[in-house]
Amino acid sequence: MQVPLTNNYVTVDGVIHHNSGKSVGCCWEVFSKTMTQKVHNGVRSSRWGIVRNTYGELKTTTIETWNEWFGDFTDIVYGHPITGILKMPLADGTTIELQLVFLALDRPKDIRKLKSIEFTGIWFNEASEIHYSHISMGTGRVNRYPAKAAGGFNWSGIIMDTNSPDEANWWHEMGEEEQPEDWEFFEQPPALLNLGTDQEPNFVENPQAENIINHTIGFDYYFKQLPGKTIEWVKVFILNQYGNSEPGSYVYANYGPKNYTDREFDPGLPIIWTHDFNFVPLCSAILQEDGGSVYAVDEIVIKGAEAQHAATEFIERYKEHKKCPVYVYGDADGNKGEKHGLESAYIIIRDMLQKAGFKVYMKVPRSNGPIKDGQNSLRAKIIDATGKRSFFVNPNKCPTVNKLGTIQLKSGSSFQEERDEAGVQDIGTSIRYYINAKFPIKKKEMSHFKR
Repeated sequence: MQVPLTNNYVTVDGVIHHNSGKSVGCCWEVFSKTMTQKVHNGVRSSRWGIVRNTYGELKTTTIETWNEWFGDFTDIVYGHPITGILKMPLADGTTIELQLVFLALDRPKDIRKLKSIEFTGIWFNEASEIHYSHISMGTGRVNRYPAKAAGGFNWSGIIMDTNSPDEANWWHEMGEEEQPEDWEFFEQPPALLNLGTDQEPNFVENPQAENIINHTIGFDYYFKQLPGKTIEWVKVFILNQYGNSEPGSYVYANYGPKNYTDREFDPGLPIIWTHDFNFVPLCSAILQEDGGSVYAVDEIVIKGAEAQHAATEFIERYKEHKKCPVYVYGDADGNKGEKHGLESAYIIIRDMLQKAGFKVYMKVPRSNGPIKDGQNSLRAKIIDATGKRSFFVNPNKCPTVNKLGTIQLKSGSSFQEERDEAGVQDIGTSIRYYINAKFPIKKKEMSHFKR
């Protein structure tokens, strides 16, 4: 099926690169399949499930894309679940009646949402981010609508799209290893090519790239995404390559001497104090931001300590700098106890610093974001895809932070990190909490296509 206004063909299980038109193509595939269904009493009926991994992304990206192309013809009701109906007369005198059920399936137990609905087709949007158990259940919910008594169907099945996932993802296993019967995988040319190396990249336009003419700013859409992104992120979302996370590999492999600095604490800048609350040892880092770069200028690592011990140490070290505002970031687990009227670790730290005369601003989230997001944000500060470094460590003041490059992945995981007795993983975690809060890498979900 050709996507209107493009030279892009999207079919079942299309592996297509970031913002290349895959979601638009799948919307049109849903509509196209409906147009060719059997006629019963003058109506071509279909019922489609449209699935995304989270409710937020379902509303702001998947449904938004659907409405961009078919919103004028679709009545959507934001209930539980979100449903839609599209009715349209065709030139042959028949009428389309397309029922839509929009579902968010971000947890394994959400599989129950699929169990009671009979579909003509299911579209799994960004399928690699959806648990495989949901995909498997989906195969048993199609080939059911319309029923034989209501005319049956000409086609029924599943379509999926995704950015290239990590090699540990089920998509890689199915597409590159098992290749199940009746599954088809299609790969789209990437927008850019890297003629250099990971360490010294040289990104150029790919003459085989599709849909570029339909982007408002053409290839610049992709080039403008390079600053602030890791080379791994660029490989997945722009170069259409599988991500690589071999068990035991280093999480921050590009951290090295080029990230060292002799810069020390500057009393003219705010203090950023970021925490991880594993108490053996209790680890936190003192950071300062200047011109978009982040500098690790001190660390507090205390074995067998609790929040009050860290606060006492901080007050002693910075008692001459009470005019510097203190911004506290870190692990949301430090909020525990507040719901029950108890003093959390952060309340203890805030109250002790304020009593000592510091002006404190709490920037701790209510919950921690995905580990991978934090890792990618920190990697991009260590060095981004353009070779720019904006995270620096004083190795003399921060010996634990300086071992950041030794943190390894756990065996069998693409993001879980091995812990160590010295607190390197803990202090690395504290830093990524701040970096991800202040410098997150965000997917650009909107299509930016000319309609």
